[in-house]
Amino acid sequence: MKFGLKFLPVKDMFYSVIPTVGTYLEYLNGADNALFKNLWVSLGVGLVVSLALAILFYRENVKTFKKSLAEILAVGYFNHFSGRLGKLVKSKVPVDFSFPDNSLKTFTTDKINVEIGIPKNFSSLCSYANAVERKAEIVYVREASQSEPFWLRANIDNDSLLIYEYPRTLFSLPKYLKDDFGDSEKAEKSSVEVYAYFKQKINQLRIAYANEIADDRLHFIDV
Repeated sequence: MKFGLKFLPVKDMFYSVIPTVGTYLEYLNGADNALFKNLWVSLGVGLVVSLALAILFYRENVKTFKKSLAEILAVGYFNHFSGRLGKLVKSKVPVDFSFPDNSLKTFTTDKINVEIGIPKNFSSLCSYANAVERKAEIVYVREASQSEPFWLRANIDNDSLLIYEYPRTLFSLPKYLKDDFGDSEKAEKSSVEVYAYFKQKINQLRIAYANEIADDRLHFIDV
């Protein structure tokens, strides 16, 4: 994993060196502990502990970076897609949809349901995205509050409209985690951890904004 020295801050290096300095001073002060009577033993113990702490700091910082990145993507996705759709179907105003055949159909919001697939890894994201593209049409939402319509994928199910959604924003992760997504095997392994952070943040946002969105018609499913 080649994240570079930015994940090993100076302050962490300082704290990791303290054990080395401490054991060395222990030697100079002539401590009674026989372990530190030898200068090289003293330095060796300190360096081993310092190295262990440095590795720990590095891994924790990498983990924090991945979690922060996943949470940023989750917030952006929720605000622009899930939350937007949640507010749309919560409205009491009928919504117009423009279909590929240029027909315009109107649905009351109680007849609109949204399936949101939350992937567990990179392959499940790709599989669900491909499945949605195969079975759903691109339709445009002509929302009165928006000057321009926005598109989504949906199908008519009897007298209702079923919208399919998934976090396309997760496809941007390889740009930020190039080494973790260097090949299919790495992508599969690394995505599990990052996607779990993403899902956790989405669930937190659903709770935080429960009073603003029609959560009963936003069906989050694991894919």
